[in-house]
Amino acid sequence: MKRHSTWIQAAVTAMVLGSTTIASAVTIADVLGSPDAYNGKTVTVTGTVAAAFPVGTESGYDLRDGTVKVSVVSRSGPPTLGASLAVTATVRSLPTDEEEGTQLPPFLVETSRAPAP
Repeated sequence: MKRHSTWIQAAVTAMVLGSTTIASAVTIADVLGSPDAYNGKTVTVTGTVAAAFPVGTESGYDLRDGTVKVSVVSRSGPPTLGASLAVTATVRSLPTDEEEGTQLPPFLVETSRAPAP
């Protein structure tokens, strides 16, 4: 019986660890420079809120780091304009428009935010 419970504990641990997503710290420029490489991945970026738009109880905002910025979609209200944030989010990149040959910039779907250190 002990052997069976040890196996179950190991299986549960593997499932939990295997399903845990660890956000990697990257720059906004990294995400914009390689959108396909980051598509669907969870990342943490830092920057300053350059614009914020409330949409009911949700929001969208632009996060700027130097000369580059990325748009963020959030299930929370908008952050304060000018706030310095560390944002953990999933990168979303849309496919290239075959007809026009253009690709829209990637955007982030926020999972959490905190004041930047």
